[in-house]
Amino acid sequence: MGTDKNRLVESDKLRRRAEKYLIAQGSEKSASRTVVEMQRILHELQVHQIELEMQNTELRQARDEVENALEKYTDLYDFAPVGYLTLDRDGAIHAANLCGAALLGIERSQLTGLRFGKFVTKEHRPAFNAFLGKVFASKGKEVSEVALLNGKKQQIVVQIEAVATASMRNCRLALIDISERKRAEKDLERLNTDLTNRAAELDAANIELEAFNYSVSHDLRRPLTLINSYSQEVEELCGDKLDDQCRKFIQEINEGSLRMNRLIDTLLTFSSVSRVAINLESVDLSARANSVATELKLAGPENRVTFQIAAGIVAKGDPGLLQVVLDNLIGNAWKFAGSREEAVIEFGVTAVDGKPAYFVRDNGPGFDMALADKLFLPFQRLSGTGTEGQGIGLATVERIVRRHGGKVWAVSQADKGATFFFTLGEILANIAS
Repeated sequence: MGTDKNRLVESDKLRRRAEKYLIAQGSEKSASRTVVEMQRILHELQVHQIELEMQNTELRQARDEVENALEKYTDLYDFAPVGYLTLDRDGAIHAANLCGAALLGIERSQLTGLRFGKFVTKEHRPAFNAFLGKVFASKGKEVSEVALLNGKKQQIVVQIEAVATASMRNCRLALIDISERKRAEKDLERLNTDLTNRAAELDAANIELEAFNYSVSHDLRRPLTLINSYSQEVEELCGDKLDDQCRKFIQEINEGSLRMNRLIDTLLTFSSVSRVAINLESVDLSARANSVATELKLAGPENRVTFQIAAGIVAKGDPGLLQVVLDNLIGNAWKFAGSREEAVIEFGVTAVDGKPAYFVRDNGPGFDMALADKLFLPFQRLSGTGTEGQGIGLATVERIVRRHGGKVWAVSQADKGATFFFTLGEILANIAS
């Protein structure tokens, strides 16, 4: 009995020890799991904290970008050279930029709530109201022009471009000041009217000029022809009865009538230069200059003149009018230099300001450069040269050259000849090589 009782005691003791051991073992494992779990949770918290910091950084960057964009938009909106306004359906102003406020002549802070129609002139208000209704009835942009009276009671004309917002509660307006353009259009319209009137006056003047030319060509030539014919008839019928003085008078009458006839031809040519149509063609100026030289030599074989004409000078212009230019310029050189011994007349081309300039040069007496600005005026004659003329030739040259888009000028030195230059607006070619 005692032995069994002892065994039971020992068994209880062993059981209690085993339970203590199991409890001890269980506590150690639980504690071990708690540390691992805490470490995992701490790691997750650290990762989450880093994620939050990164998100905060991105949010701050996004906020800065939005603020910069908003600042740029505000600057563009406020300082744009075009007036921007927002109106509701009743035309009340909800927002405006600085240019819009300036156009209306009122501080921007005082515009909110005011009706835009207040600034529209009375005669334009019905049209503006209809325009505003059209804007809200349409989904597209509408354009109109109205006159405004700003706060300073100054009238301006603006072009309005408007479009309704998506909600159709408001519309946005762009105002462009077109007052200067309108004034320019009126000025242009007035100029066009003046031009039309002057064109009509010019047509009338041309008709009168045609009548004058007809009168000169027929009514003046007829008495000249009669004078010349009767003076010749008198000389033939009464030749043996006339003394030397009478014959001299008759000769002067004949020569005077011939000079008058030549003057009439010159005047008709001069008057027709401004009216004749220009036909642009390729013109061989060298060949035409040689033709003029040949005619002059045949007409005045007693003059010992050497012509130096460059070959291959070709230009674009009206053949007939350019022939008149060469006839006058080379003819003038012949008149002034032809009577000199070893006279030389040269025709060529050079470069002036990078463009071809054609010239006729002679070694005649030249002229005073103080008279250069008068050379190309009608009826101007070079004094002191002893050469007769009507004073029309160079004026005719100037008109022809000007009609070709060019210019003509002359340079000279006393007793060292003169050179006449002219350019043409349409150049076809230079000297052939």
